[in-house]
Amino acid sequence: MVVPEFFTRFLVSIFFLIISAYLLLKFSEKLSSRIKISPLIIGVTLVAIGTSLPETFVAISSIIQGAPLISFGDIIGSSIVNICLILGVNILLFPIRIGTSKTQKNNLILLIITAIFISLFFLPDDIGKILGVALIIFYLIFFVTEIIWGKEGSNHEDKKTLAKLEKGKGNPIVYLSGIFLSIGGLIISSKYLVASVIDISKAFNINQELIGLSLVALGTSLPELAAAISSGIKKDWKLLYGDIQGSNIFNLSIIGAILIIFGGSGYTIDVFSLIFMALTIVSVVILSHKYMGTNIPRGYGILYILIYVFYLFKIYKF
Repeated sequence: MVVPEFFTRFLVSIFFLIISAYLLLKFSEKLSSRIKISPLIIGVTLVAIGTSLPETFVAISSIIQGAPLISFGDIIGSSIVNICLILGVNILLFPIRIGTSKTQKNNLILLIITAIFISLFFLPDDIGKILGVALIIFYLIFFVTEIIWGKEGSNHEDKKTLAKLEKGKGNPIVYLSGIFLSIGGLIISSKYLVASVIDISKAFNINQELIGLSLVALGTSLPELAAAISSGIKKDWKLLYGDIQGSNIFNLSIIGAILIIFGGSGYTIDVFSLIFMALTIVSVVILSHKYMGTNIPRGYGILYILIYVFYLFKIYKF
């Protein structure tokens, strides 16, 4: 049986997208290891941005190729994957401990950004674009605030954790070169990924948003999964939870704003997926408050995974 060329291109693009994101993350970590800062802050800023770059470049490529619905589906689906699948798997595998201060503050920010993102689809285009710009400004404020909180945490909440970290060594020029090469890999692989998704949707008459919600979302979320499992193995629970928080915040603010501002108008977004995304985000916020300062029971990991399986069955109407 001959495999269609677009399937091969899709799989190869996903592979190089993941490899490029992984290398970018590693080079960024090496470059930043000279600065001691809270693992949670690193998670919601550097690691979250690094692991969300596949979604970012998929968004840019989808706009250029006139298929923004692929990316809208991608960031909504990725937000669901981050919580139901990635967090679910890690709750099942590791004793995820919830913090008592910055975690709850970031949850509030995530809820606000989620509400703004969802409202963009029910407002006139001109107001939506203004809110899109507001989302970018809001994220920049959030980013700076996280750095400030991280500096404060280094003297209080995270003092013991930071004492165990070693200051990084190596040539910064090498790390910077690696970062730029990795970004180049992301640009090229995301271009071919979007092109292959367009071909798949035409060949099987499947809505582009549906493919974005499932196949593309799963593929672009693999860096988050790898980062989360790596953090779990290293017992960096705050980095793990922070990456998922930060990734969702980045996806819904920066990438969402890019699509709203430059992706045109007249979108028909799956309302069920929007509601489902909002409910999963609310659930994890409630969970982090309920188990503040302690571990999340393993049973929730199984529950989240089953919820994600239900979601896939629902959107594909099996």
